[in-house]
Amino acid sequence: MTMVGFLSLVFCTYYIRSEVLALSHIRFSSDEVRAAYDLEQRRESFPDRKKQHEAGLKYYELQQKHYREMLDLYENDYDAYVKRIDDRFQLPRLPQSPSKPVPPAVSEKLFKINTNFRSRKNQYFATSSRLNWLACTAALMLVSGLIFLLMFDATSPRWHYLAALVISFVFLIGPAFHSIMTGIIGFLEGPEVF
Repeated sequence: MTMVGFLSLVFCTYYIRSEVLALSHIRFSSDEVRAAYDLEQRRESFPDRKKQHEAGLKYYELQQKHYREMLDLYENDYDAYVKRIDDRFQLPRLPQSPSKPVPPAVSEKLFKINTNFRSRKNQYFATSSRLNWLACTAALMLVSGLIFLLMFDATSPRWHYLAALVISFVFLIGPAFHSIMTGIIGFLEGPEVF
């Protein structure tokens, strides 16, 4: 009875871990799709980004020229400097590059991943609520078996049973591990869809 309880608790623990890993894998798969799309966009926009960089360099040179003119006016002709500031003379801004819309195939793939994640998350809580009762039964079997052996087995050293009881409480029966796993799943947000 003790061994069946112990093995059932180990099974429950590893099943919950596998569910957490599966949900994390789903979430990271959406990050992979998004990163592949972003990389493709970066490759396609390289000529435009190169032109934008060249325009930025020219704009920087204009700013430098404007700065030097204003500094020269400040040092040599303060009245002209004040007049230019009063006129609020500023260089025009660079144009903003447009954003390319997300293709429907990529957004659909992300929506499928998001739906799969939310479905699996719901399945996790449904399964873990049923598994909780199995874990409760297994914990009762384990603890009652170890206590029985601790109290009535006079042929073996009793500290083995006590150590097994403490270890099972810390790692398998204690609410901390399952609560942490459930908390992780509860706080996981679904993957973003552009």
